[in-house]
Amino acid sequence: MKYHISIHISPYEIDNYQTFIHQLRRNLNYIDDEIIFSPYLNLSTYFYDWRNSKLKSDFFVNRFNELNNIVKDECELDSTVNYDDKILGAFSYKTMFLEKYKDKVDAFIWFDSDMIFPDNTIVTLIAAHKSSEAKYCVVTPQIHRLWDETWDLLVNKDYMNIPASHDNYKGFDGYSLYKRNDNDLFLDTNHKNFKFASGWCNLLSANLFKDLINFTYDLGHYGPDDTFIMFLLDYYKFKQGKDINQYFLVNLVVTENYKYNLNQYKDYITENKDVLTKDEFASNTKIACNNAYIKITND
Repeated sequence: MKYHISIHISPYEIDNYQTFIHQLRRNLNYIDDEIIFSPYLNLSTYFYDWRNSKLKSDFFVNRFNELNNIVKDECELDSTVNYDDKILGAFSYKTMFLEKYKDKVDAFIWFDSDMIFPDNTIVTLIAAHKSSEAKYCVVTPQIHRLWDETWDLLVNKDYMNIPASHDNYKGFDGYSLYKRNDNDLFLDTNHKNFKFASGWCNLLSANLFKDLINFTYDLGHYGPDDTFIMFLLDYYKFKQGKDINQYFLVNLVVTENYKYNLNQYKDYITENKDVLTKDEFASNTKIACNNAYIKITND
């Protein structure tokens, strides 16, 4: 079978990308299936004034290409360095690669740049997907305790005694996951509403995007693409009776590396003024997704 792995990074995330690539390379040692990997380095001149930056864009391009060399012999590498304004965030990036690959692969695996994940993560996601008889499915690893109880559906039992708080979430040492003994892995089916965070090592079957969910550029560049997907999956499963399953990979725990997030480039990149902020992008996307959801559910 064939799987697509994606990651969108800004220049500020290039050091996190190095950590990611090393983890990806170790994961690829266990995989026999075809893998297409489409890393996307977003250096759009909409955001960045490279002419007046202390570090020029070539620095980040060279780092990006050098890191991609680590995995290029283990997968089909489809890397992109972007300077234009068509793709300005992770949402429009997903729109691009879903359009390109949804008819060519069996499932998509989505990563954020700051994820910490064990060496058996991808092969276990793939095994879970292959074992599912459902045409439509989402496979989700477990996590540690986050900032509120709404995420407890995904929390591994070893972390349920940690109080839910932003301090505990931000202070969690992601590298501690490497010492876990995760021999007792099993799948559990979610019978409640769908719950996942977009780039937290989730697998989504390609059939979801062939038949049920259509990402279009007018939905925006950055914002709650996971919420949009979850609301639609809830609608199709519980209102329309579609056979859609979400599986939890119990005892396979991943995390954002918030505590040791790497970014030393703030003072070396000149940003353009009078551009939309992340909050403004997210607000526009939220409105567009809400309108699209209303149209779909009212048709």
